[in-house]
Amino acid sequence: MALANPLLQASFADVIRVQDVQFVQGWQQQSSITGGGEARYADRAPSLWQAELTTIPMLNADAVGIMALINTRAGGLKTLLLHDYRLPYPSSDPDGSIIGDTVPTINAIVDRLHLSFSGFPPGYVIPFGTYFGVVFDMTRYYLGQFAETRTANPITGAVAAVEVWPPLPASVIAGAAVTVKKPPAKFRIDPGSAYPSSEGGLHATIKLSAKQTYSA
Repeated sequence: MALANPLLQASFADVIRVQDVQFVQGWQQQSSITGGGEARYADRAPSLWQAELTTIPMLNADAVGIMALINTRAGGLKTLLLHDYRLPYPSSDPDGSIIGDTVPTINAIVDRLHLSFSGFPPGYVIPFGTYFGVVFDMTRYYLGQFAETRTANPITGAVAAVEVWPPLPASVIAGAAVTVKKPPAKFRIDPGSAYPSSEGGLHATIKLSAKQTYSA
């Protein structure tokens, strides 16, 4: 049976155990200086997530197996789904049991940085920094964060308009389903960045770097 592309979380992200994670925005900007000495910046492309992972030490045989999975991504030709291991669930719901199987949706899009939600559990607390994910155009993955703390309406579960980052892609529309449980983005592994490092004679850790993509 062929491995999925992107490689699903259950096949990779949930299999490896990490000890160090960097999950940051990669700014696609150019800069210039005016004649008056003012610095100017402009976006050249959407800001995308960049990830660096280091696994815990594992038996060499397990490390070889993980490297085999990584190699199926053919460098940067194929993709995989990753989430930020530091905050897989909202800090107010650390194992995702409160939201359970509830599937909130985007209620209204004020603009691409401000939107409201519906369908959260009544009174659900969403601390700022909480990740949320949306699948759009069938095969593309948006991963954003709440830039403000919100609490869902205690009766309806609605969440008032809130600022998010990064901006929503134009194809994301009101009514789209939202997940806050290990929300993933689609990544391409930087070719040559994944490698095992020996940890004594019997164990190894694996490091890799990856960049988000909105490709189908």
